[in-house]
Amino acid sequence: MSDLKLTAEPRTLSGRKVNQLRRQGIVPVVVYGAIAEPISLQVTERELERTLHGGGASQVVTLSVTGGGVHNVLIKNVQREPLHHSLLHADFYAVNMNEKQRVSVPLVASGKPIGMAAGLMLFQAHEMIHIEALPADIPAEIEVDISPLTLEAPIHVRDLPTVKGVAYLDDPDEIIFSLMVTRAAEAELAAEEGEEVAAEPEVVKKGKQTEEEEE
Repeated sequence: MSDLKLTAEPRTLSGRKVNQLRRQGIVPVVVYGAIAEPISLQVTERELERTLHGGGASQVVTLSVTGGGVHNVLIKNVQREPLHHSLLHADFYAVNMNEKQRVSVPLVASGKPIGMAAGLMLFQAHEMIHIEALPADIPAEIEVDISPLTLEAPIHVRDLPTVKGVAYLDDPDEIIFSLMVTRAAEAELAAEEGEEVAAEPEVVKKGKQTEEEEE
C-alpha cells in the first residue's frame, strides 16, 4: 500500500460560498463510497497538489479528518480552473480495502528500442492503462521495457509486465508502443519513388524516337 497521506478538515461552507475558501488556497472536497453518508471536507490546495503529483491520482490515499477519523480513499475526480489550472473541487471515493477497484494508472516507457533508426520515431498510443486490483496493490505506474521494440514488432497490452495482484482490463491485442516512420522520411521516400516513376516515360519516349529515326 502507498504511504500517501492527506489531512482534511470539516467544511461548513457550500454552494457559491466555497469561493471564499478557494481564494484562501483551500479546495472543497466530498468523500463518498464505503461510508454511511457523504462527507463535506476541505483540504489545502498545496497539499492536494503534492498528493496528486506523488501518485495520488491512482493510488490509495490515507485521509485524516480533523476530529473525524481516517479514511482510505481514491481521488476519483478533480476539477480545475480552465485558464490557470488551479484546483476547484475534488471527489474522494472511500474504499473497502478487501474489495478490488478498477482504476487507470500511467504507463511509463524505459529503455531504448533496438529497432530505432534514422527516420523512425517512438509512438505511445495510450498514456494510461485500465487495471483491476485490491486498493493496497494499485501501483503508482506501470513501467514498460521498450527495448525489444522494432518497426515490425510493436508492444501490445498482452506484452505488458506482470504486476502482482494487478489484472489488465484493456484489449490484449491493443497496441501500446510502436515505431513509426516520420513524415519527413515518408516524404523523402515518396519523392524518390516519384523520380523513378517520372523517369520511366522518358526511356519509353526515347525508344520510340529511335525507332522513327531508323525508319
